Amino acid sequence: MNNKLSYRQTEMLWAIVMAGSISGAARLLAISQPAVSRMLAQTEKQLGLTLFERVRGRLQPTTQVHSLFEEIEKTQRMMQRVNDLADALAGHGAGVLRLASIPSLAQYLVPRAVARFQRRHPDILLRMNAAALPPLIADVLQGEAELGLVVMQTDHPFLKAHPLHTGRMVAAIPRDHPLAQRSRVALADLSPHPHIVVGTRMPYGMLVQSAFEQAGLPCRMCADVPWSNLACALVNAGVGIAIVDEFTVMSNQWPGLVIVPLAEEIPLHISAVHATNRPLSKLGAQFLDDLRTVLQEAFSDQNQG
Repeated sequence: MNNKLSYRQTEMLWAIVMAGSISGAARLLAISQPAVSRMLAQTEKQLGLTLFERVRGRLQPTTQVHSLFEEIEKTQRMMQRVNDLADALAGHGAGVLRLASIPSLAQYLVPRAVARFQRRHPDILLRMNAAALPPLIADVLQGEAELGLVVMQTDHPFLKAHPLHTGRMVAAIPRDHPLAQRSRVALADLSPHPHIVVGTRMPYGMLVQSAFEQAGLPCRMCADVPWSNLACALVNAGVGIAIVDEFTVMSNQWPGLVIVPLAEEIPLHISAVHATNRPLSKLGAQFLDDLRTVLQEAFSDQNQG
């Protein structure tokens, strides 16, 4: 029995998992529903496995598909890179810039650097992903992204880091809160109030909790969230206060909160990383120049304000 799957079969499995139905997979693949059904039946027969179960009208992947899906996703991304390269070689495009950014930098700073870069390189295709630090570093090491834009990245044996800027943590406080009128707040001021932590096992949250511990103060955690923008949304709704990175709130889009500087300095180091076995491309270096310019302008304007 031939158990080897073709690329088209892996694409079909990926589409069904993503869409949750035969009809949805057919739309993603731009083929007919009967064609997807036949391919699925043929694949299950070929493997001798039941790959999907119908639950309340939707196809649920079985355990076997879950174990395959991570590798199928890698195949999809690899084919995307191959097709990008083929387009460039055929003269259909000037190139591709692949970026990965942590969400706090992707909120304000990185989009402005991308806009600046694409004004000079209008034919370049951008592929950008926002992810937490561990999957982001994996994407850079595996070639899914040429550059990773990170904060608080420690030395890594297979990454070269380009330090870019040092920022700080700030307090996000509901607009109607008594502390919102302060020009500056200390950890002692914030300690008695319900606190939204940005990841108890993630860099920002660990820095904040460590700062409270070193000050000998309790942190009254009322919520634990993975991203600073989610913490700000909760502050905006009046759930509590939060200590967040200043990058996320540089253009405060939440009308119900104010940003107040901290009396204590909690520094945050921005850097760009790329794999040591893949030299930084000319496009990557030019993007870094644009990001440095954006950082300089953004923090110069902020200091003047």
